[in-house]
Amino acid sequence: MNPRGVPKFARLGAALASVALLAMAGLAGAPAADRPGFPAVIQMPPGDTPSGVAVDKPGNVYVSVREPDTRNVIWKYTPDGKLSFVANMGYGAVVYGLAVTPNGELYVAMATGPESGVYRLDRKGNAELIPGSDDMVYPNGFAFDDRGNLYVTESYSGSPGDYGQGGVWRIPPGGEAEVWVRHPLLTGAGASPVGANGIGYYHGDLFVTNTNKGTIVRIPVAKDGGAGEPEVWKQLGPVPEALPVLSKFPIMPDGLALDVHGNVYVTILTRNAIVRVNADDRAQETVAVLGSSGPAPSAQFDFPASLAFGTGAGEQQNLFVTNLGWMKNYISSMTWPGPALVKVPAGAPGRPL
Repeated sequence: MNPRGVPKFARLGAALASVALLAMAGLAGAPAADRPGFPAVIQMPPGDTPSGVAVDKPGNVYVSVREPDTRNVIWKYTPDGKLSFVANMGYGAVVYGLAVTPNGELYVAMATGPESGVYRLDRKGNAELIPGSDDMVYPNGFAFDDRGNLYVTESYSGSPGDYGQGGVWRIPPGGEAEVWVRHPLLTGAGASPVGANGIGYYHGDLFVTNTNKGTIVRIPVAKDGGAGEPEVWKQLGPVPEALPVLSKFPIMPDGLALDVHGNVYVTILTRNAIVRVNADDRAQETVAVLGSSGPAPSAQFDFPASLAFGTGAGEQQNLFVTNLGWMKNYISSMTWPGPALVKVPAGAPGRPL
């Protein structure tokens, strides 16, 4: 079955457009008459680790980057791809998730270090720690609901050597951060567990990836604001178009986004791919993958982490994806695309801010 709201002709057109754009390294999308479109790929310096990504209402794309000297910075790309500096979040920690409000406030997840927590940045780049968020152990992904509540995944609680359950925190508008739910389905596995990671909201439900377990978990949001019982909504399956050399690794999802029809898009770190899960029958389909021989289009992915839908003119049906650039650490015998911001067609627009 076709994903809800994504007809076959739209998906075929998206595939052809992606292949052509990546081959030509040209301009993408349907740009406004007075400016070029956003580039298909923006390569970043070797050693950089771009992680979080968010797109504001005018179409500016924000990316969190950990630089080789351990400085954590936020960059902004204008709708035509021009770069500007937003903020220096300090040294030694790790910056992951980003989220932006319609009025341009940016939220940043500092996952580790003494300054960990969730920060709100104003338009001038001034950072303010959200009260209570410094109690989060490993804040990661962000999602807003229709009432302006901000939900933050906590990939694990506890401390190294004594890891606790993964979960989700909630930050009400103007309020303090509070634990919303912790649950075994949001908890990772192994010596260094990474559970709850990417997150998105759609019509009363939160969808959360569990990286170690390869699942998408659905959590109902009750009328009183409380958390319903989490359930495994999708066990992610193989990506047949992925490079065979990657098949030895488990399926490990990271970022998550939803389109206006409720279809769920997920990055698969260990397949260099994005997959879409149909909202109606939960069937899985590959949207784009590195080195594809078809039918899914190829994309310059290298450990793709976060993803966000475009909002600017001609970009609403495109996904912006950050490459961590880590494949060289696992398979050093091959040449990989490296850290980058990559744009691929999705075939449907994302949920509006």
